[in-house]
Amino acid sequence: MRGRLLYLLAALSLSSVVLAAPTKTGRGSFKIQRRRISARSSNSGAAELEKAYRKYGWDVPAALSGKSSTHKSLALGDKNDESDPKEVDDDSGNIPADEEEGDVSFLSPITIGGQPMMMNFDTGSSDLWVFGTGLPAEQQALGHSVFNPAKSRTFKPLQGASWKITYGDESFAGGTVGTDTVDIGGAKVEGQAIEMATTVADSFLEDTKADGLVGLAFGTINTVKPQKQKTFFENVMPSLDLPVFTANLRHHEVGSYEFGKIDASKFEAPITYTPIDASRGFWQVESKSFAVGKGESQTNPNATPAIIDTGTTLILADDAVVQAYWSQVAGAQMQEAGVHFPCDTQLPDFRVALGTTYMATVPGDLLNYMRTGGGRGAKAVCFGGLQSNKGGSRQIYGDVLLKSQFVVFDGGNLTVGFAPHK
Repeated sequence: MRGRLLYLLAALSLSSVVLAAPTKTGRGSFKIQRRRISARSSNSGAAELEKAYRKYGWDVPAALSGKSSTHKSLALGDKNDESDPKEVDDDSGNIPADEEEGDVSFLSPITIGGQPMMMNFDTGSSDLWVFGTGLPAEQQALGHSVFNPAKSRTFKPLQGASWKITYGDESFAGGTVGTDTVDIGGAKVEGQAIEMATTVADSFLEDTKADGLVGLAFGTINTVKPQKQKTFFENVMPSLDLPVFTANLRHHEVGSYEFGKIDASKFEAPITYTPIDASRGFWQVESKSFAVGKGESQTNPNATPAIIDTGTTLILADDAVVQAYWSQVAGAQMQEAGVHFPCDTQLPDFRVALGTTYMATVPGDLLNYMRTGGGRGAKAVCFGGLQSNKGGSRQIYGDVLLKSQFVVFDGGNLTVGFAPHK
């Protein structure tokens, strides 16, 4: 009864957001497999840190500026040449996803108006946007799959609507809006808002591997004007067996999203749920304590809330947390360009509160994000997966943390659930 009431309250709170019509597909749950995308350069740790700062509008230290060639909205990496990454298995509901070496970011295939796209699923934003045919011809020819509304029988323009995303460095993407049928793993939403880029900063164009982004936060932070649009999850949620989606992300293994079902074979029961504060449009939880290795739990004295963000790679924590952790690592150096440490160091586990009753354990191996240079052996230098939020108003818990947990995003009860992987 409580869950149904919260579900109704959530629906009422989003009444200012435009509704689309979800279509039944013959099943109330569906799965999208995803795989890791390659880390391709020795400075990509710093690049990921810069992208995260820009996404949340935080100042970028001079030592980081220019490290990223693209912004966090689009995933990095090379598409797998061994198979067609845009082939969708509509009968099973399982979608093959792209895999390369490394663990930077992830892409998953969807179709829009029957046109295949490789997309980044992002619980830290709420826009579903793609490169569109309104871009100049020379920009369309750079390698992205460009959505062409003229080739869709179900596309309808949304007259007078526009969108624009601006990052902290004033880089931008924006354009026109329409509605079309979006198919993810065989589940379809008719009339889903599609934001088509007609103008983008050069930095977005440099990454030709991702065709756009599927935002899975709340529609209250969608950027469409004059009226915000609902996300794919908000639209498909009433047709699901359960009003949830799960993220089963793993280090050096195939991961997946699943909508409408909680697969008990993927985690060590029980799942611990914590309420979210969705007032600012994010899957945001309290996170006020932590521990290093086998040490006792410590209070984060000025803890900021934490956003659970599948679209960010690193963990960005408050300075007190970062300093306490890396002070236990011999040779670790906290610099403007991020925390670095000797690669031959065995890192301690990191435990962090997610809500008031659950402590997630992130194995030390996951916090060794990547080697950045200095040769091999004792001289090698590595980049930390736990970095500072530089006094930002929130902590950001990205894939480095999420790869240690099975995560349930519950839109009916407005909670997030966590449990260790099996």
